[in-house]
Amino acid sequence: MLSGKRIFITGATGFIGSKLSGKLVEKNQVYALVRPESLVKTDDLRQQGIKIVTGDLLDVESYAAALDEMDYVFHLAALFKTEAPKLKLYRHNVFAVEKLLEVCRGKNIKKIIFFSTAYVAGRNEKEGITEDEPLPERFKNWYEWSKAEAEKRVLYFYKKYNLPVIIVRPVIVYGHGSFYGFYDAIRLIYKKKLWAVPGDGKNTIHLVHVDDVVNAAAYLAQSENTSGEVFHIADDYPVACDELIAMICSGLGIKPPRFKIPRAIVKIIGALPGSKYIFGGASKELLDYFLYSQSYSNGKLKSRGFVFKNPSAHQPLMRILKNFRL
Repeated sequence: MLSGKRIFITGATGFIGSKLSGKLVEKNQVYALVRPESLVKTDDLRQQGIKIVTGDLLDVESYAAALDEMDYVFHLAALFKTEAPKLKLYRHNVFAVEKLLEVCRGKNIKKIIFFSTAYVAGRNEKEGITEDEPLPERFKNWYEWSKAEAEKRVLYFYKKYNLPVIIVRPVIVYGHGSFYGFYDAIRLIYKKKLWAVPGDGKNTIHLVHVDDVVNAAAYLAQSENTSGEVFHIADDYPVACDELIAMICSGLGIKPPRFKIPRAIVKIIGALPGSKYIFGGASKELLDYFLYSQSYSNGKLKSRGFVFKNPSAHQPLMRILKNFRL
């Protein structure tokens, strides 16, 4: 665990970022870049002793000086909306990364940890996808594309300027305190809006607990020979879609859907105007994560000595569902 370091973090008001900054501040000085409109979300951060730097990634003048004395940078800030338009995602998820990396070039930073997503794999349905798999040409949505483009920029800065970067790729993250992403799927099931299983239900969905994401990122930051490397953060056991839905229903105390809709039919429905209301407001982009079979290898991360606190989602997810509230 990092200790006695000065750490700069973006995205600290988000689900993963708040957990990560809370862990890092236990033994380090942590500085969080927060946009002016998000300052209302910083009370918890301040109470933990995290120092707030008010600024915006696109405005380098607002944070460049703060990076002068930093040892580590954790970049989590991103527009996390799978249905957002391409240009907006490019601005927040690619161009902003370029700005940050350009500023970091002139600083004495030991390591920059960039948070991507395992779903830069796009529509690749190979079992146990590894980090060596080349980035695809087609993606399920523009969000995935934007994170893949950002990865290209990050590795470019590593190769051209020897910037000490690490890319981490979490799968679907769950845990207490989440209000988006996987939470949207749980909410859909809780409100009994998912009246059928999208697809045949046999496709795999890969999860990881937020504690393991935080621990893995901190672990890799202090590990040697990690610059320029990419690491999946995924637990040991991907789950079949219908099994996951049944598990969630069991934890919520409701009956699981009785019917299944073939993937091709779901895709057709998703292309219709107003289709999101057929599945209780679920966008076609969200439904895609029920449809495609994707699992990822965590062998590279484990080979570096990392041990997962939650190697399986079953027990921790059931504990979360027991106290689930909208």
